[in-house]
Amino acid sequence: MVKVTNEKRLPATVRNTWIEPFYSPWADTPWFKEMESMWSQMTENFDRLFDTFPNYMRQFPRDISCDVVDKGDKYVLTADLPGITTDEVKVNVTGRQVEISAEHEDAREEKTKEFVRNERSFLKYQRLLTVPEKIVESGITANMNNGILTVELPKKISSKKEIPSHAKAA
Repeated sequence: MVKVTNEKRLPATVRNTWIEPFYSPWADTPWFKEMESMWSQMTENFDRLFDTFPNYMRQFPRDISCDVVDKGDKYVLTADLPGITTDEVKVNVTGRQVEISAEHEDAREEKTKEFVRNERSFLKYQRLLTVPEKIVESGITANMNNGILTVELPKKISSKKEIPSHAKAA
């Protein structure tokens, strides 16, 4: 069973919709498209460079592949964490935000007559998700099975508003 916490965290950045209309007139211009293409090419090159780093330098948080399914009375979140054990996973839920993080350290030593080889690696995974409705923080369960994390997030039951008597007559 994975431990679930309810630690308060800083709010996540949200898209600022009131600024977007100021940028939309330039979106169709050739120089803007060229700049956007250069930016995406630069980020792809950075990702390619990151993949060539040795294991001990991969200390930046990596995203976790997740699926969230609405089952009616609860959300079921599944996350792929291959090679991660139950003790290395943290699930933190605050309001509608679910944060999954995991840290994995590995150290190997190989000794022969000619040499000694030490290899160490440190991997850090992190993902922050927001579910559409508030959830019951006390009823959350999280389990890890064969590198797959399953988190069940029960929804808060909203009290149905009664229809006013004057609306029923109409």
